[in-house]
Amino acid sequence: MRVSRHQLDDRYKAIYENQLGEGNSLWEFHPGKVVLPGFFENYVGRILDAPIRKDDVWLVSYPKTGSTWCQEMIWLIQNNLDFEGSRRVLQQVRAPLIEASVVLFEFTSLFGDDFTNSVDYVANLPSPRAIKTHLPLELLPTQLDKVKPKIIYTMRNPKDVCVSYYFHSQLLHDFYVDFDTFCEMFLNDAIAYGSFFNHCFEAWNKRHEGNILIIRYEDMKKDAKKTVRNIADFLGKTLSDTEVDMIDSYLSFECMRKNKGCNVEALTDKKHGEHSFDKTGIHFLRKGQVGDWKNYMSEEMSRKFDEWIKKNTQGTDLRF
Repeated sequence: MRVSRHQLDDRYKAIYENQLGEGNSLWEFHPGKVVLPGFFENYVGRILDAPIRKDDVWLVSYPKTGSTWCQEMIWLIQNNLDFEGSRRVLQQVRAPLIEASVVLFEFTSLFGDDFTNSVDYVANLPSPRAIKTHLPLELLPTQLDKVKPKIIYTMRNPKDVCVSYYFHSQLLHDFYVDFDTFCEMFLNDAIAYGSFFNHCFEAWNKRHEGNILIIRYEDMKKDAKKTVRNIADFLGKTLSDTEVDMIDSYLSFECMRKNKGCNVEALTDKKHGEHSFDKTGIHFLRKGQVGDWKNYMSEEMSRKFDEWIKKNTQGTDLRF
């Protein structure tokens, strides 16, 4: 597959250079309409060629769709409810982001001496591997379609995604544009990882394939225990009611926020200094609410999102 790199519109290029420094704009990659740092081109071929194992479990998602929460469910189910391991080892080490060397390059020293290249690190993990990515399916290993390991895809109302992503971009990437500008960039596929709908439809259109499970964030919030059972069934694991209750309690929002294995505290402290919340006022696990967009979007911006959602879902059965 040939992957091409294109410069963003001059306006968005200027915004990135203003925020990240001259010469540090992001680029748009095709296929996938993915927006990432230019040096992603040094990794994309290796990702496409990465070997796949039948017992892999891949969590694929657009950022800020509940993937950290869902990944803990997956990992605990895979690893016989190893709560101690979940607390002791960073999720980024247990269930690594295959493109971490591109999007978390300033933090990878926290992940251990053998995490010099995230693609190689994933390749050397023992089976069964739990692998995470925010790349769309069309930029993931080509062997996925042949080997067909388990793939879980999380999705969420894009209004809530945008709000959560706005704070995430400040906390981890020093991207401090005003909220309306961020929204406009989101609507125009110019924010990191690019097109929300391209990402969603790549998975949505494959949802009837037996190795793909779609999970909505809103359903996770409505009934987390049901989600745990659905994931366990999908992975061919049997959980007792007691075990489901244990996972549900362990993964409550407040417990996850305190768990240094998945609350990204190690990363935010490296970025902002120890006790980063005291300095930024932002938790990585911020609110975990459905409908929080209502607290931030003006009526006009909400209308723009509604029109954008309608335009992109018209003629399909995808609904938020």
